[in-house]
Amino acid sequence: MNSKNNVKVNPLSNEEAWTLFMEVLGNDIPLSPQVEQLAKDITRECAGLPLGIKTIAGTMKGVDGMHEWSDALEDLKQSKVPQDRVEDEVFRTLRFSYTHLRDRALQECFLYCGLFPEDFEICREYLIDYLIDEGVVKRQKSREAEINKGHTMLDRLERACLLERLGGGHWVKMHDLIRDMAIQILEENSRVIVKADAQLKELPNAEEWSEKLTSVSLMHNQIEDICSRHSPRCPNLSTLFLRGNRQLGFIADSFFEHMHGLKVLDLSITNIECLPDSISDLEGLTSLLLNYCHRLSSVPSLKKLKALTRLDLSRAPLKKIPHGMKYLLNLRYLRMNGCGENKFPGGILPNSVTCKSLY
Repeated sequence: MNSKNNVKVNPLSNEEAWTLFMEVLGNDIPLSPQVEQLAKDITRECAGLPLGIKTIAGTMKGVDGMHEWSDALEDLKQSKVPQDRVEDEVFRTLRFSYTHLRDRALQECFLYCGLFPEDFEICREYLIDYLIDEGVVKRQKSREAEINKGHTMLDRLERACLLERLGGGHWVKMHDLIRDMAIQILEENSRVIVKADAQLKELPNAEEWSEKLTSVSLMHNQIEDICSRHSPRCPNLSTLFLRGNRQLGFIADSFFEHMHGLKVLDLSITNIECLPDSISDLEGLTSLLLNYCHRLSSVPSLKKLKALTRLDLSRAPLKKIPHGMKYLLNLRYLRMNGCGENKFPGGILPNSVTCKSLY
């Protein structure tokens, strides 16, 4: 198991490990003698490593059935690695915690957090918006219900010690090693590129853009332009994060020509002035985020983007309203504050649309 982190940990004694395990597990459900013995055996499997102890205890919180505890112990034993390196043991226990979430949507939510930079404090509100865009949070009867569902998922990951709560509950953060494990899972089938805050000044090499890709996170780098030689064939790519590339001022039209599966495109906080016309042909796009693009003066026609449910143009100094907005029949959330909305005419959206989140 490879990790870029050099793990140096003084293991806890058996007594210290058990105390930590029980502190995280809590006393909501008294343990029977049989379950307590299984819990102690599980704690010993963590090899005295605090992060592993905390995540496994968090995962087992609220579990009272002996069979589930016994199953958990067996899973941990079977995942034993022959190497005796600390990082192998840490990753083994973290992988256990991920597997035992036993909820595919919750696992997807966890993995999604790995797309953000290391040590990044993720705003809960923005994260839940992404989870809704991606379908990780399933469509509910109301926006409020979707937001509540998103908070519930993040709360569960916090209780499992896979996310850390910050800022009075308004932000979350992922421990470096937990993020490494998340990225490792994401990369197992060569379906993602995660190079967030990696000091990149240009796009990854062409050979990295495989047809299998589903998600690419290049947020918060120093990429300045995407020239015409970049035309990756990524028909399965659904998520592309370029937000936070503050020097990014140009994207060639060819870049999006073979990305017709794209659903979420985030170009927020970039230096882009004009978007390439090829964006107009991304008919499957559900979320287009252009907030805080302080030089963005025009957006190509949105007429074909009938799948679009979220459009964020806030703080983008547009000279005119994008053509075709009246055709956005599925638009649910629109942000236009600070983009010159006062000079735009009324009736820019179809009468049949009830835009539930207009800022």
